[in-house]
Amino acid sequence: MRIATFATAVGVALAGTIAIAQTVTYDFDRGTNFGKYKTYAWTRGTELADQLNHARVVRSIESQLATKGLSKVDANGAPDLLIAYHTSFEKNLQINAWSSGYGAPRFGGLRSGTATTQEIVTGTLVVDMLDAGSKNIVWRGLASGELDPAAKPEKRDKNLNKATEKLFKNFPPKS
Repeated sequence: MRIATFATAVGVALAGTIAIAQTVTYDFDRGTNFGKYKTYAWTRGTELADQLNHARVVRSIESQLATKGLSKVDANGAPDLLIAYHTSFEKNLQINAWSSGYGAPRFGGLRSGTATTQEIVTGTLVVDMLDAGSKNIVWRGLASGELDPAAKPEKRDKNLNKATEKLFKNFPPKS
C-alpha cells in the first residue's frame, strides 16, 4: 500500500513534465473505417489526480483531436468515439562512471575514478480511442520519455504539446 501511495504521489508531482516523446508507438484495428468518426467524448482512464496536470493533458489531447477534424460532444450526445488517457511513471537509477590511469591491474600502477548516480523518471502517456457503439479499442497511441521535475509550467505545456503532436502524427492511420 505504501508503494502505491508513493508511486501515485510521484506521478502527481511529475505528470506535467512529460518531455518530448523519445518513444512513440501506436496500434489500431485494421478493419476499422476511421473516416466514419466525427465526434468524441471523454471516458475514464487512469487519470492524474492532480487537477492542474490533468487539465494540461486533456487540453493537449483535445487540441490534437481538433486538428484531426474530431469534434467534442457531451457523453450523452451519441459520440462516435470515446477517448481515455492513462499515465504511468517509472524511476530508474543512472550511473555515470569515469576512470583513468596507467599500469596493468595486477602489477600496480596509478588509477583513479569517480562515479555519480542520477535518478531518472520516465513518464508514459497512453491514449485509447474506443468505438462508442462496440466499446472496443480501435486506436491506441503511446508516448514515453524522460521527465524534468524542475520544469516550469510553460515548459511543461510545451513538452506535453510536442509529445501529443508526435503521438497523433499517425492518426488516422493510413490504410
